[in-house]
Amino acid sequence: LVVPAPPAQIADWSADTERAAAFGALATSACLVGAAQAMLDTSVAYAKQRSQFGRVIGSYQAIKHKLADIHIAVELARPLVYGAALALAEDATTTRRDVSAAKTAAADAGLLAARNSLQTHGAIGFTQEHDLSLLLLRTQALRAAWGDPTLHRRRVLEELADHE
Repeated sequence: LVVPAPPAQIADWSADTERAAAFGALATSACLVGAAQAMLDTSVAYAKQRSQFGRVIGSYQAIKHKLADIHIAVELARPLVYGAALALAEDATTTRRDVSAAKTAAADAGLLAARNSLQTHGAIGFTQEHDLSLLLLRTQALRAAWGDPTLHRRRVLEELADHE
């Protein structure tokens, strides 16, 4: 039995598949950063209007710290997503590492935003009537899409070890 050689356009499927996966992970990272920012904005607005014990809850230091942590995580993830997009557009040698770093940071920011936003909103944030519940579900799905954070952390470590 003789197996014919694959056509030229099929020979590079592995490279094309890797590039497509990088685009998928990058798009997912951008969505996670956007969702985290939306959860932060929603939580800040809610903290400014909701009052408890005679004060708006945004005046409590514990709430301020939670929202500040989300802000920092989003602001750290956003430039990684931009950098990975540039690396992917230029087909840089660091593309694999950059995309994985962006996905990891975006997934971590999304999870932190989901947890802290839910704590800021309380039970109302979990109900279907509130938009936060949609963002919580979307974040959970996007964290696992195109590789979970553990996979991408491993890829970053492999890339760093290979360049030593």
